[in-house]
Formats: sequence, structure tokens, C-alpha cells
Amino acid sequence: MKLATMMSAGAFALATALTPLQVGAANAVEIKTVNGVASYPEGYQGTPHRAADEDPFLSPSNAALILIDYQPPILQGVHSIDHDELINNTTGLIKTAVIYDIPIIFSHVAVGLNGYAPMIEELRALAPDAVFVDRTNVNAWEEPEFVAAVEATGRKKLIMGGLWTDVCLAYPAIEAEKAGYDVYVPEDTVGSISQMSHENGMRRMIEAGVEPITWNVVPAELQRDHARTDRLKEVTRVFMEHLFKVDPDSTW
Repeated sequence: MKLATMMSAGAFALATALTPLQVGAANAVEIKTVNGVASYPEGYQGTPHRAADEDPFLSPSNAALILIDYQPPILQGVHSIDHDELINNTTGLIKTAVIYDIPIIFSHVAVGLNGYAPMIEELRALAPDAVFVDRTNVNAWEEPEFVAAVEATGRKKLIMGGLWTDVCLAYPAIEAEKAGYDVYVPEDTVGSISQMSHENGMRRMIEAGVEPITWNVVPAELQRDHARTDRLKEVTRVFMEHLFKVDPDSTW
């Protein structure tokens, strides 16, 4: 199965736009389609990566992933999305961030304060090098250590998920937008105590400028070009395992 079959039409069209392209640092090559088929020079690796501050989309050089309060007792209160689906989608999201080496921040609440159950271990184990912040504040943005960790990434586009949508995610997401960050919430990785609570939280964030997406947008947007082969097989596996839910080893 090719990655092209997994991307949304919009992401695929963006990834395969045919314009004059740079091949290597010095050689400009114009790629043209003849009879529906384009030809590429040997070793072609696609379009150059756009500068982090000029790219309107998520890229490996401008994005960071932040996940807040994915803790067992908080997950138990989620009734707006199936728990297995939420964990599957969040797993795909974390694996994607690791593949593209984007900064990752995990934060849970009240673990050191009163022994509250920490972040779900199967999620935490996916990114052992993530920065971890244990908080007391419901609003993570009121925790100086958390804000410092975000600033330290040097990234202005924040992919943010959290439980619950309308509380521990909405507060810092709104604050981050006000602080000048572009915040993207993969809506199928978050949830709350009811559908109404989830929808109210999403509406509140959107009105503050947060962009709702789904988790599969992230790997498509970070990969961007099918000719970039250095991570293509890894991200294809993520699509197959967590979006299409098939065994990649049985299809390759």
C-alpha cells in the first residue's frame, strides 16, 4: 500500500504540486508531467523544506507536540470518545512526533503533590526522551516550569492534546494562542466527560484561534513529499497500524 492512498486529497495535492524544484543546493530542475507521468532525476528527494518561519503548515522544524493529563483516572472520566480509539490515535500521534524528531512535552497533574496516578505508561514509553512536567495547576500555562518548557522548544506551532477537552486542554491552548503561538488540536486524541463538554471545549478554543485537526493530518503534513524517503517507510507504518489498522508486515 502506498502512502499516497493514505493521505487526504488536500495533503496529497500539496505534497505533489509540480513546480520548478531545487535538486541539491545548486541545481534547479523543472519537473514536467508528460502524458500523465512525470520523470525525476536519479536520487531526487523532492522539494526543499520551507523555512520554519515561512511555512504555514506543520513541519519538522516548526512544530512541537504537547500532551496534557493523559492519566488513568482522568481517562476514566472521558465519555465523548471510545477509550481504545483515543489511545490508538494518541499512539499514532506520538510515534509520528518521534519519527520526525520534533520536541515533545508531556505533563501530568498532582503526582508529586498527592500521589495521583501518573501518565499512562504505554503512551509515556513511546517517547522516553520527552520533557516531563508535573504540575499542581489545572491550567498548565499558570505553571512556570511548563511555560519555560514550551519556550525552550523554540517552536511556534504547538500540536496540543489533553484530557479533558474543556478544562486541562482548553485553558493552556487558549493561553498559548494569546501568547503568540499557533495551536493545533487533533480532536480525535482528546475527550471529556460528555459530548457537550467536549464540543463546548472545542468551540471555546476555536473562537480563541485554535485550529482543530485530526491526528492523521500530522504525519501527512510533516512528511509532505513522497520523494522524501528518509522517513517514508516509518510514517507509512504508522498510517497502516493506527489509521487503517492493518498489519504492515502482511502487506509489504
